[in-house]
Amino acid sequence: MSLLKNSSNNFRSNTTMYNSVDKGSKKPVGKKTKANEALLNKGLEIINQMSEEERALISSKSHTLHFQYLLGLSSKKSSRKVGDEIKDSSTPVGVALISDEDIMVPVIDVLKNKDTGIDPEKDITYREVKAGELFYLTLYEFMFLIIRDEYGGFCCDEYGNSDGVHLSVKSPAFYRGDAKLPTPTINYNKKYGRRSIKAGMVDIDVYMPDGSWVIKPQYADKFGALLKNTEKYRKISGGKLPPAPTLVALALKEKLNLNVAKKEEE
Repeated sequence: MSLLKNSSNNFRSNTTMYNSVDKGSKKPVGKKTKANEALLNKGLEIINQMSEEERALISSKSHTLHFQYLLGLSSKKSSRKVGDEIKDSSTPVGVALISDEDIMVPVIDVLKNKDTGIDPEKDITYREVKAGELFYLTLYEFMFLIIRDEYGGFCCDEYGNSDGVHLSVKSPAFYRGDAKLPTPTINYNKKYGRRSIKAGMVDIDVYMPDGSWVIKPQYADKFGALLKNTEKYRKISGGKLPPAPTLVALALKEKLNLNVAKKEEE
């Protein structure tokens, strides 16, 4: 029972972190909403009901799951804070990971979100990922993976910290009943003093000469539905992304009527 008591105290100290002050900056470490507080209190309740064996499982395999980078949609801009500046940023839509072990990961339609909801029995299937294989998940797939007890909301960062990357959720709308799910986000653990996790984000889409946006072929199977014109691009490109200068050259030939001139010569 002492283990449970100590773990409960540790979790309570984490909840008070939201009201604490960074002595160096004199700014709150974080903002605690009623929704977040409700989730934290529910977590404490669950922890207090666990056996020592169940507690030992929490985050026991977070060191085996390695964060690589976020996947972003460049055609849909959001923002991120860099120092005192607010800069445009691609909107995160997924994550790249590597596992040290063979694991079963959730497969969820990329168009499922906080408004549609996700039925775990009807909307989630599973596929096997081999150890050492780079794989991509949507943010909701990541959420349903990382909330398993063996990860406990954490995975490794690039430096091998088993709690270096964690799940965060925006939950006020979910708490009020205005959304069917919280909105998942992924962040570096602040205790390691890391830069914004968005800084290393890789875009999954590209701007075309005709003014359209398309999903890059390597991401099209999972994320293609996010942009309606992906299939058009894949037919043109043969499934391989040509170099940008080639695309520009082809577009210029068309714009300058060089294709027409060549046909007239023939």
